[in-house]
Amino acid sequence: MHQKIYLLCLALVSLSLSAQDYSQGIASPANVEAVFPVRHQFNTGDTLRIATWNVEHLVDSIDDPYVNNGIENSAEIKVVKMQLLARGLATMNADVVVLQEAESANAVQALRDIYFPELGYYYISDARSRNWYQNVVIMSKLPLGEITSYGNVHTPVAFTENGQEKFQSQDYINTRMWSCEVLVNEGYFINITGLHLKAGRKDRDKAMRLGQIRFLKTALAAKMVANMNTKIMVLGDLNSLSDSEEISTLLNFGPTGVRLFDPLPSTVFTHPANEPSRRLDYILFNKNLAADVVPGSTQVGQFFSPEQMRTISDHLPLQIDIICGD
Repeated sequence: MHQKIYLLCLALVSLSLSAQDYSQGIASPANVEAVFPVRHQFNTGDTLRIATWNVEHLVDSIDDPYVNNGIENSAEIKVVKMQLLARGLATMNADVVVLQEAESANAVQALRDIYFPELGYYYISDARSRNWYQNVVIMSKLPLGEITSYGNVHTPVAFTENGQEKFQSQDYINTRMWSCEVLVNEGYFINITGLHLKAGRKDRDKAMRLGQIRFLKTALAAKMVANMNTKIMVLGDLNSLSDSEEISTLLNFGPTGVRLFDPLPSTVFTHPANEPSRRLDYILFNKNLAADVVPGSTQVGQFFSPEQMRTISDHLPLQIDIICGD
């Protein structure tokens, strides 16, 4: 056979095989152009475990020249912290973990390769700030779909100070708010929003949180318009108490499809890790996902002694189990 004809035939065969692999890998009804990786084999079985954990200043030892912060600039990896974190992640055995106060997806990937490469968190992503080191990073054993960053959005900040009404806006912490599809199997996906709201007890801090929350609920409502069956989960460090206006707004603001449920009572606490006395961390979900939640599966992770948990972070993790089918 002539060499050119042989190469053409080989190319056609390769194209045919690639097309076959592609056609068998459609990932989710949310985006029919998304596919599972050809060699993807991980299967959760009929239950998916999702977790959130503020890991308090999780940074690597490499200085990012664009981030001017002492913790990031000169940090040394705390080996004991990382060893305990690795043991905690192994004990929790979650399929998806959303981390707050993590430097970046790159840093988390590097730390994963050193301290817990065997846990299977192959897919890691973020929507990081360009000039700050506290970001929200997702680690997953399952492929990730579209990630929507809200970092460019200016949200309103309306508050009263010294008897004077003030109207401002901010965009510098909205990078700590994104939505990402987790592709469980060909027929099941969850839209997860990782969230780390503004800290602080001042009126302006509260106003910043409320501005972020109202915008997020509007953005999630738009996703529901695109697909009324979307299963929504919002989780992370919300820096708000369970009886606060912020949590009430996050649960109830917006149309029915984006109203959220909190499976935990107000007596459950997550902060500080060594002596929990308040709740700052949450896993919330909409009605479409509520039917899939394993009853009683939302739990606080207290794997070690209070002192050891505090070595990892000032926050305790939360986890939840979802029935998603084979």
